[in-house]
Amino acid sequence: MFIQTSFLGEMAINEEEVLTFGSGIPGFADFKRYMIVPLEDSPFYYVQSVEEGSLVFVAVSPFDFFPEYSFTLPEHAMKELGEPTFENVRVLNLATVKDNVQHATVNLAAPIVWNTASRAAAQVILQDTAYTTRHRLFPLSPVEAKEEI
Repeated sequence: MFIQTSFLGEMAINEEEVLTFGSGIPGFADFKRYMIVPLEDSPFYYVQSVEEGSLVFVAVSPFDFFPEYSFTLPEHAMKELGEPTFENVRVLNLATVKDNVQHATVNLAAPIVWNTASRAAAQVILQDTAYTTRHRLFPLSPVEAKEEI
């Protein structure tokens, strides 16, 4: 199967690699099937809708930027993901990249989690967490840090 995407052009879809979000991604509940596409030579990924070629998110592995990142999956998420083992869980977080990648932020309060065995996925909204929706991926330059004071 092939789809036409806004950013990646025509893309071959391997059904065995498609993630299914049972509840969709918040704000996009009608679209439930996505591919994870790594961007070469980069820590970034596209989370590309298989159902809507213009719907794509940018994501990163939180552990590349925040090695101490951790959370406990709520029971409802464990059920939605099919009770995955620790070894079968993968995590990405959505990033916001505007004009300059050096100013990119990441949403650590709502990770995308999937079960590699079942390909079931969910965006989990963490409760009672210190994580926010806008953590900087890269430190401020000395000039930017001085301007923020």
